[in-house]
Amino acid sequence: MSAVFLQEKIPRFAVPAIIVLLAGSLLYSVFVTAQIFAWLVFWGGLFLIGLSLFVVYLLYRLVLAVERIADSQ
Repeated sequence: MSAVFLQEKIPRFAVPAIIVLLAGSLLYSVFVTAQIFAWLVFWGGLFLIGLSLFVVYLLYRLVLAVERIADSQ
């Protein structure tokens, strides 16, 4: 597998959109609901779900690589 294949391009609008989303939700949670903990729980939960899915994906890739090695012998 080449290094070029592994590099994924992130769209230019994604990073500013994520920053605006995080800042907007932080401002809403501070000024409207006055609960910063709710913001931390929400985004922390989403982060943990994403991290868990990423680990499952890496384990899946590991299983595929082991099967490919076993089939080639």
